[in-house]
Amino acid sequence: MNINTGIASVFNQDVDFSFFLIFTISILCLVGITGFMIFSIFKYSKKNNPTPSNLEGHTGLEIIWTVIPTILVMFIFYFGAKGFIKMRTVPENAMEIKVDAGMWWWKFTYPNGLEQNTEQGLTVPVSTPIYLPLHSADVIHSFYVPAFRVKMDVVPKPLGTKDNYTWFEAIQEGDYDLFCAEYCGQNHAQMLSKVHVLSKIDYDAWLAGQTSEQKKLQSESPGKALLLSKGCFACHSSDGSKIIGPSFKGLFGKMETVVTNGEERNILVDEAYIKQSILEPSKDIVKGFQPIMPPLPVSEQEIIDIIAHIKELVEE
Repeated sequence: MNINTGIASVFNQDVDFSFFLIFTISILCLVGITGFMIFSIFKYSKKNNPTPSNLEGHTGLEIIWTVIPTILVMFIFYFGAKGFIKMRTVPENAMEIKVDAGMWWWKFTYPNGLEQNTEQGLTVPVSTPIYLPLHSADVIHSFYVPAFRVKMDVVPKPLGTKDNYTWFEAIQEGDYDLFCAEYCGQNHAQMLSKVHVLSKIDYDAWLAGQTSEQKKLQSESPGKALLLSKGCFACHSSDGSKIIGPSFKGLFGKMETVVTNGEERNILVDEAYIKQSILEPSKDIVKGFQPIMPPLPVSEQEIIDIIAHIKELVEE
């Protein structure tokens, strides 16, 4: 079920009212100014005023066109500031779900450690404030849920500073589109995900089930679990199909043609090459693909687990 209209979160009414207010004032100003211009064209045309006269000024009019716009601007500012303060004030009882963004993926980390990726989406309980610390692994992204009227930049954190954040409270169950609203590179448009809003009972059941599945996957195939959490399958398939990057299927032990410093050469895909491709992905680019992968922040053990899973895809 997709719900993208109506009142979906606690922010809808405030944001929609502010936009409606600005739109109404703009229309009234447009009609008033245009009407006055048309009136003046006829009233002060050469036909009606063969002898023109100069106006030296009119204090009353000058006060009016200064005071009225000032009042309108402050009126708009009041409702805008009211909504902004609400959006930046996180309720004390909010549930924290960490949001990581990268080229071109989302990762959602729940309080119990469960991780979900772009394809799985963000799942939350209805009528519960959700606090979202926002962290970028590379460039500026933007967390945008149109139905909730929520949009906040996800900015790489300079040393010694805090991550940005946002929050929302969904008040209707359903599935809602989640976008990256900041152009973040060649495949920016692929950062599409969903926010799944469930009843509290269904959410608890979902969380327990997903946590159990993730623990099982981490136990049986830690490399696959890691690739899922890092969003690697957004660019690399495991079934041999070609997407943004080379498929992991049958990759290990294969001879590949790569481009190094503008020159082509043949290499064997072994442990050393995979490790280098993870840490320095732009060094040797497989022919036919673009150098768009950022370095993947992983530990030595995580690299070993990833290589082990890629080997499994050869043996299947």
